[in-house]
Amino acid sequence: MNNRNVVLFVIGSVILLAGQFWLSSRYAKPVPRVEAQQVSPAPTKAQATAHEPASSVVAPSTPAAQAQAGVKVADPAATHILTSGDLTLTWQVATGALKQVVWRQDGTHFFPETFAGLGSLKGAGFETVRDEQGPNSTAVIFENAVGERLTYTVPSQGHVLKVEAASPRQAVLMLVLNPTQDEPVKGLGRVFTLTEKGVEAVTWHDVLHESWFGMAKRKPLPPTAERLGVDAGLEKDAKSQRNHYFAALWKLPRLAGRDAEGYELLPQNGHMEASLYLGPKKAEPLLAFEKPFTQVIDYGFFGAVSHLLFWILKKVHALVGNWGWSIVLFTLIIRLATWHLNTKQTISMLRMKDFEPHQKAIQAKYEKFGSDMTKKAEMQKELMALYKKNGHNPMGGCLPMLLQMPIFLALWSMLNNVFELRHAPFFGWITDLSARDPYFIFPVLMGASMFAQQAMTPAVGDPAQRKMMMVMMPVMMTFMFAQSPAGLTIYYFIFNLIGLAQTWWIMRSYQPQPITV
Repeated sequence: MNNRNVVLFVIGSVILLAGQFWLSSRYAKPVPRVEAQQVSPAPTKAQATAHEPASSVVAPSTPAAQAQAGVKVADPAATHILTSGDLTLTWQVATGALKQVVWRQDGTHFFPETFAGLGSLKGAGFETVRDEQGPNSTAVIFENAVGERLTYTVPSQGHVLKVEAASPRQAVLMLVLNPTQDEPVKGLGRVFTLTEKGVEAVTWHDVLHESWFGMAKRKPLPPTAERLGVDAGLEKDAKSQRNHYFAALWKLPRLAGRDAEGYELLPQNGHMEASLYLGPKKAEPLLAFEKPFTQVIDYGFFGAVSHLLFWILKKVHALVGNWGWSIVLFTLIIRLATWHLNTKQTISMLRMKDFEPHQKAIQAKYEKFGSDMTKKAEMQKELMALYKKNGHNPMGGCLPMLLQMPIFLALWSMLNNVFELRHAPFFGWITDLSARDPYFIFPVLMGASMFAQQAMTPAVGDPAQRKMMMVMMPVMMTFMFAQSPAGLTIYYFIFNLIGLAQTWWIMRSYQPQPITV
């Protein structure tokens, strides 16, 4: 079996899918939003009663309507800013919506400037905002003339805010707004809810767009839940945002409502209360908030394998202290763990090289029968008999490779998504392991090492095809890794270097065995 073709097929499929997704995201046009995606779940009797406007308070439903009715409302352009030990928060005064969050450690903005905001009280037009200082927190309080209040309690240190709202007219607390165009969520990734099944996630692109050439319709927001949120974090110098290392997460006392406007929390007796996490997608703070939220760290399909590999990587980092060198040592550990599998694969290919003259002789014998399927079956039977007589399994070179595919894919997801590699330096020009190599040095080295490994590997199959693949595959992989995180590219470069040494040693010590015909 030609192992090169199998590898090419797997990687080529991934590249084609990635290309389709890129074309879809770049050229698909938004379509106008129409009717509601799904109505909110039916409220309980108590909620239905509470949701009815109080007869003693009649207020216009929007800030603009309130202004027209003579109710004093803050200027829509007015903002209120509060800085804590970890975050700088910006609200729109008129609505009480949290418009921007900045992580003070490096100045990362959570949302685009056009973001609609989190936590606004629907229909409220606030007149004033004030800060109340507590021993370990600050309460930011929005109020209006009709007795409505929205309070954010911000801790002096930490990422969890307490949000409380009171509304005599039974207004709802808007949690996440559903935009009608790209601008409010430009650069953002997913909106998600946490259900018993796990994370139900949809990208904002899929919510707003049909897929390429209309092959699939726009997707609705994920099902309602008591836990929901959005990906956040816009890197300063990123031309196109791929990974989001932060999140805004709501923990609610009851199921959120969902309609065409987004997610909302219905009041009980005019009162609402929730917790809002604004911070990194990192295991420790997420566990402190609530354990299920650790699922928002996207480790991909082979999540369990990714978790194990990252646990090993963290143990190495605890000894080394640098994430770049940790990846180098981690690669050595993975190579040693799969050494036996890779040895079997290489020996199987060398053995297939020994069989090649006998294979060609059998194929030449049946060449005169052309495409006769009966004769082709006889030829395959004769080939298998030859392998069996010599105790060789032609699939022996493929099985080790297939067993390593979960590790390959798990590492790809893990090194692409873990927060710890964000802005982590290695040496020299590599100042951020989560960003691409700015000078493309490691992608080129990785491609060169792949070319060298293919040139050293035993030549099996059609020589012309092998010569073409020896150039095409490294070139494709070089372009693919040119846009990948530097940490991932370093891993595969070191992986290939160790593979070169292993292949050289095996070929040096391999003794061809005679073929019994």
